[in-house]
Amino acid sequence: MSVKVPIFPTSTFLFKTAEEGERFFYLQNHPEARGDGAELGLIYSRMNNPNMEIVEDKLMVFEPGAEAAAVLPSGMSAISTMCLALLKPGDVIIYSFPIYGATEHLFEDVLSKFGIKAQAVFSSDPEEYQQAIEKHKGHVAMLFIETPANPSIVHTDIAAIAELAKKYEKSNGRILVAVDNTFMGPVFQHCFPLGADLVVYSATKFIGGHSDLIGGFVVGKKSEMTKVKSYRSVLGPTTDPFCCWLIARSLETVDIRMRKSSENAMLVAEFLKDHPKVAKVIYSGLLEKSDPQYAIYKKQCCGPGALISFNIKGGKAEAFRVLNNVRVCRLAVSLGGTETLISHPRQMTHQNLPEEMCRKVGLTDSLIRISVGLEDPRDIIADLDQALAKM
Repeated sequence: MSVKVPIFPTSTFLFKTAEEGERFFYLQNHPEARGDGAELGLIYSRMNNPNMEIVEDKLMVFEPGAEAAAVLPSGMSAISTMCLALLKPGDVIIYSFPIYGATEHLFEDVLSKFGIKAQAVFSSDPEEYQQAIEKHKGHVAMLFIETPANPSIVHTDIAAIAELAKKYEKSNGRILVAVDNTFMGPVFQHCFPLGADLVVYSATKFIGGHSDLIGGFVVGKKSEMTKVKSYRSVLGPTTDPFCCWLIARSLETVDIRMRKSSENAMLVAEFLKDHPKVAKVIYSGLLEKSDPQYAIYKKQCCGPGALISFNIKGGKAEAFRVLNNVRVCRLAVSLGGTETLISHPRQMTHQNLPEEMCRKVGLTDSLIRISVGLEDPRDIIADLDQALAKM
C-alpha cells in the first residue's frame, strides 16, 4: 500500500451497473437528493475526482465550523464561481477596500455585466458597512471582506460584520458574509466561529506554499457549497488531479511553514521599524494596544503571519531602487512561498486600481510589500539593509 495518496489521472469512471450510472447522474443533477448516505458517485473528472475529494477533505481539518469545501484552479476562479453561484441580477455586493486588484476588477467590471452591482467600503469601521447597506437596502446579497487587506494589512472585525448581516436579514433577506482568508488562514485565523458563511482562499499562496502551483478554495455550509459545486461542474473550472495532489502534499506542512515564516517576519519587521530610511512599518505583530486594530487582531487571529508592508522615505524611484538591489529576497508578486518575495503593490498587483481609491487607503508609490519566507532571517535582514542603503 502506498504511503502517499496516488494520483488519479483519468477523465471518466466506470459504473458497476447501468442502475448505478443512473443513480449517480440523478444525484449529480438533483443536489437536494444527496445526504443520508446518498453520496455523489464518481462520474467524470469535471464533476469530481478522487484527488479533488481528498484535498477538500484535508482542508476541512483546518476549518472548524465549515461543512464542505470546493477546490478550484485559482483563487480568482474560487471567488468568481462563488459569486456567480450565489448572486443574481439586481443583487449588490459590498466589499472591503483595499482588496486584491483582480478581485476589484471582477466586482466592478465583470459582475456588472450580469446585473450585479458592487460597492466599496474604504474603512474597517462597521458603521461604514452599515451606511453602505442602508444605501442599497433590500438588494444587498453579500458582504465580502478581505482581512487582513492586501496590501494595507488592515483587519476587519468579522464578527461585527456578521452581526450586521443578521441585523438586516428581516428587512433585506439573507446577507452572506464571505471572507478572503488567504493572508492568515488556515492557521492563524478561523472565520466560521466568528460568523462567516463562506471563506475563500488562493491556495497558490500559503496553502500551496512552494510557488509551484495555482489553486483556490471555497469553504462553507452545505447549502451554499452545493450550489458552488454545481456551478463549478457547469462552468468547468476543474482542478487537475496532479495539482490537487500537490495541494494535499502541501497541507501536511502548512502549519509548520506558516509559523516559521511568521517568526521570521517578526524579526524582519522589528529591523525595518528602526531603519532610518523607513517611514512606517505595517505588520500585525507590531500593533500597539492603543491602536483600534490591535483589539480586532487579538480577537480573531492567533498569530501575525508573514506579510509586511512598509513605506520608505521617498517615492517610486527610491522604492524601485530598493527592489532592484535585493539579492536574497526575490522580486516577484504572489506570497506565501518558502522563499521571501518582495514587490511594489501600486505599480504591480494594484496598478489598474483608480488613483483616488488608492489614495484613500494609503496605497502609494512609497509602499513595498514583503512575504517573508523560510530563509535564515539574518540573511533577509542583511539583504534589505544593503538594498535600503542603495537609496
